[in-house]
Amino acid sequence: MPAYTPKILLLIFFLVFYSFSPALAAPSQGTQSLSEYHFPVPRGLESKVEFWKKVYSKYTTNHAIVHDVDNLDIVYEVVSLKNRSKLSRRARDRKLGQVKRKYRKILLQLARAKDPSKLKGEPKRIHDMVKNNFRRASRNIRAQIGQKDRFGKGLERSGAYMDQINQIFREYKLPSELAVLPHVESSFQLNAYSSAGAAGVWQFTRGTGRLFMKVGYDVDERRDPILSTVAAAKLLKRNFEVLKRWPLAITAYNHGTQGMRQAQKRHGNNIVDIIGKYRGRTFGFASKNFYAEFLAAKHVVEHQDKYFPNLQMTKPRTMASVRFKDYVHLNSIVSHFGMTQDEVAKYNPALRNPVISGQKRIPSGFTFQAPAKDYPQLKALYRALPVSARHKKQIRSKWYTVRRGDTLSEVAGRFKTSVEKLYRYNNLTHRNRIYIGQVLRLPGRGAAQVPRGRLIKVSLPRKKYTGETMNYRVRRNDNLSKIAHRFDTDVRGLVQLNGIRNPDQLYPGQFLKVPQEVVVAQAITSARTAPKIKKPSSKKKRPVLKTNRLDKKKKAERKLDDSKIDIRSVRNVHSLDQMNKDRPAFLPIAFASKDTRTARLGVITVDFDETLSHYADWAGLPIRKILRTNKMRSRSRLDIHSKIKIPFTKVDPDVFEERRQEYHKGIQEDFFNNYRIDKLLVRDVSKGETVWEICNEIYSIPFWLLASYNPEQNIDTLAEGEPINIPIISQIKAS
Repeated sequence: MPAYTPKILLLIFFLVFYSFSPALAAPSQGTQSLSEYHFPVPRGLESKVEFWKKVYSKYTTNHAIVHDVDNLDIVYEVVSLKNRSKLSRRARDRKLGQVKRKYRKILLQLARAKDPSKLKGEPKRIHDMVKNNFRRASRNIRAQIGQKDRFGKGLERSGAYMDQINQIFREYKLPSELAVLPHVESSFQLNAYSSAGAAGVWQFTRGTGRLFMKVGYDVDERRDPILSTVAAAKLLKRNFEVLKRWPLAITAYNHGTQGMRQAQKRHGNNIVDIIGKYRGRTFGFASKNFYAEFLAAKHVVEHQDKYFPNLQMTKPRTMASVRFKDYVHLNSIVSHFGMTQDEVAKYNPALRNPVISGQKRIPSGFTFQAPAKDYPQLKALYRALPVSARHKKQIRSKWYTVRRGDTLSEVAGRFKTSVEKLYRYNNLTHRNRIYIGQVLRLPGRGAAQVPRGRLIKVSLPRKKYTGETMNYRVRRNDNLSKIAHRFDTDVRGLVQLNGIRNPDQLYPGQFLKVPQEVVVAQAITSARTAPKIKKPSSKKKRPVLKTNRLDKKKKAERKLDDSKIDIRSVRNVHSLDQMNKDRPAFLPIAFASKDTRTARLGVITVDFDETLSHYADWAGLPIRKILRTNKMRSRSRLDIHSKIKIPFTKVDPDVFEERRQEYHKGIQEDFFNNYRIDKLLVRDVSKGETVWEICNEIYSIPFWLLASYNPEQNIDTLAEGEPINIPIISQIKAS
């Protein structure tokens, strides 16, 4: 037996101890398990997690926490918003704006202070809390609305789905803790819809949703809590397989897999290092806080009896289902299944309004659901449907673009339908008027071909205007003739509309009434004009607002501050919303050649939110076919307003355009069913601003909406100091 020294024996002891000790032999971050992970709070993230715990469990939507964007330990004040339901968004924003300005002023004073020891009262409290970098802190003030009441309601709603959600995560071998993410995303509201177009309890965007679900004009599976849970499980699993770390995989659910992969390459695997150091263009406040929000929500759910002792959980529902093999109209379901229209919509949230309203059929392949206790023989009911109720195709969508001189009665007569049907098919009310360029949906059956070449001349009103109006704020160097020309009216009409006695005594800041319908129709109609096509560049550029050198005098004249912002107030909000529900018409498809051998090769202009996969889907072609036709590579990106060739070998151009029209129509219908436009704000572009920041971080509006209100500008290349129209939106409260 060999002789061992004490040192060697000690080394052998430690090796054996480390090998068999469960605590010390646990997998490191480099070998995280797919399903066995307990989500501890990383060192350095404690303050963020504590902040979000308070948001979810202490402060309600009647509170606003005014805090520092980067350091969530710095909370300046918790503002009371009592009677929030009676407080308009504008009044709430005004109140929070006053509080922010108060602390911004104090912080700027502290930045100039020479002797901090002489500070007293509120300045001293702020100084001791912030400590340094006061000027930067003055730019980092943010307000967060509390969520306790919403979180509690979400916990109650989750009772209907948690058993199925947990079962799905077990099947995909994922940690059960991931099931709390809908509390962060939507508070388990089935009809949740963000201004960026994310929908459902898991808040999938259209682009990401299409990877795992059917997202179309008749069916949007993002709205179904169970189908979207399956998609979320697939996405989270894929994120983990790519990133190998759960904190990164969860953050990627908000920021995107490729974005987090880039952050991982630059800064390693530690989520705290990434949050502190990564400077991705879209890695903003929401992405930086997403993992902390998840951890906070997880804690509150695990201790819900402590924070919400009197919850009334919704009982789980047992659903019967049947997969449709045919296209079936809603009327057939109502008559043969004995269900009401509202019940079909309630139990099948993936069906969009065109199906529920009867404009489209329930598509083949759709899994129809109903309560098992009320419909135990659902499959038998489907088998009993008569042949006349079963269809092989979907109802085609028919569109008509309103021309000068058209009226609803004329359009109805031309297409052998009724005015009432046009009202119903287009969600119109008798308060709305159609306008030039508006896209109307026509009833699917018996619709004639769109007549060509018929134009009727009409003259715009030049006398006293009696319709809806909106306010225009007079700018420097304005006069009545300029304003009249701008809004397609005349001086006499403006004088009569505003009761002006002396037309020569206008002054900057004065508000004048202008015809609202002319303003909105003018903006939307102009948006339909084909933009100029820039020559393709081999080097792709980000949509950054370029900086032009402006004359100092002009720059000074253009500069706007908070007290002198040019605002156009909208009085008839419903009418404005309705006008914007309709997708601008596309220009006719141009064909590459008159030669019969190449006549099926069409040329289209790329529009917002369109991708190569969309074109392939609409044209019934593989993506590689479109890439090869355009001599593009698989990594090629599409530039908005550029041209692309589409081979129409599988579908006709009108079918392609119908699918394309439905895609954009669906986006806009969803948006305007959830948001309204309160006012238009005109301000100058600030130095260094990007389109992404304007849309996502400053105003939370979709890119296409910003473009439609600036039809004569290429918003990809706006210059510093250039005026831009910003539609200010607010969420429509669910009835």
